[in-house]
Amino acid sequence: MTLSLTPLTLNDRPHLERVVALTQHGARTPLASWAFPPHYIWRELFSYSWAELDGWWCLFAEYADGIYMPLPPLGPCSWVGSSTPGPLKNVLTQVMEFMKTRNGGSGVTRIENIPEEQKDEFQQLGYRLLSKDADYLYQTQDLVNLKGDRYKSPRAAYNRFLRAHRVRYTQYRVPDRDACLALLQRWMAQKEETPLPYDRQTSTLARYMMADAASAHRTALYHYEGLGLVGRVAWVNGMIRGYTFGFERSPDVFCVLLEVTDRTVYGLAQFLFREFCRELRKYPYINTMDDSGLPSLAKSKRAYHPCRMIASYIASP
Repeated sequence: MTLSLTPLTLNDRPHLERVVALTQHGARTPLASWAFPPHYIWRELFSYSWAELDGWWCLFAEYADGIYMPLPPLGPCSWVGSSTPGPLKNVLTQVMEFMKTRNGGSGVTRIENIPEEQKDEFQQLGYRLLSKDADYLYQTQDLVNLKGDRYKSPRAAYNRFLRAHRVRYTQYRVPDRDACLALLQRWMAQKEETPLPYDRQTSTLARYMMADAASAHRTALYHYEGLGLVGRVAWVNGMIRGYTFGFERSPDVFCVLLEVTDRTVYGLAQFLFREFCRELRKYPYINTMDDSGLPSLAKSKRAYHPCRMIASYIASP
C-alpha cells in the first residue's frame, strides 16, 4: 500500500499535542517521547513526516536504513481523516505493510515508544515487543530539597559550587545563543578528552551519540520558542557556562530535555539542575528521559534516586 506523507514542521506541534491528548494512553503516560520536542530536535538526522489513516494520526521517521514509527498510531480521532475511525488492529496492519514495502523487507520496520499501558494490546495483536531504555521519573520536591544521606553527594557539590563562584541564573534569550553554541563545542571537546570507562564498543557508540546530539542542541537553541521549550542559562563569573531546556509533558510532569555545563566547573551541573527544578515545583514529577544505555549517564541519573522507571517498548512484526 501507499501513504501520502506530509513533512513534519514546527506548525504541526499543536496538532500532535491535540491528538496525544485525545489518545487513550496519551494523557496518562509520563513518557517524554509522547511530545513534539524529543522528535523534532533530531530533524537533521531523521526525516519526519506524518499521515492520517482511518481516523488515526501516524508519525514516521526515515533515515539511511529505512523508515519506522517513533510513536504508535495516535487516536482514534473522529475528526482526523475519517468520520468513523477504524480499529487499531486495521491501522497497524496497514502501517506495518507500508513500512515493510518501503524498507524492502529489512529489519528496520518497527513502532517505538509503546507505553506499558499499551503493551498487552500489541502482544494480543501478535506483535513482538522488546524493551527500550526506560525514562527516569523523580518527585520534584526530592530534587529541590536534596534531603538526607542519599542526596549527600549532589548536595555537597551544589554547596561547594556556590561557595566558590559568583553565579547568575537567567532565562535563555536569543542573544545568548552564540555563547551557548560555543559552550556546546567546548563541552564536546572536554568529553572527547575524557577517557570513557566503557568497553571499546560502548565508548565508540558514546562518541557517535555525542556528535549526533550536537545537531539536536542546535535545533533547540535556534527554535526553542516554536518547540515550546523553557530554557535557562547559568552565568559563572560573568560567562555563560551552562544551559538547560525542557518542556511540559502534562500538568503533572515536566521533562528535562537537554543540559550542558562546563565540565571544568565543579558542581555547576548540580546547581543548574536544582535551580531548574525549583522553578518547576508546580509539577509533582520531573522526567529526565532515558540514559541511552550509557553507564556513566545512568550512574548520574541514579544518584538522584528516581521514584519510578517508566518502561516503553518497541513493536516489530
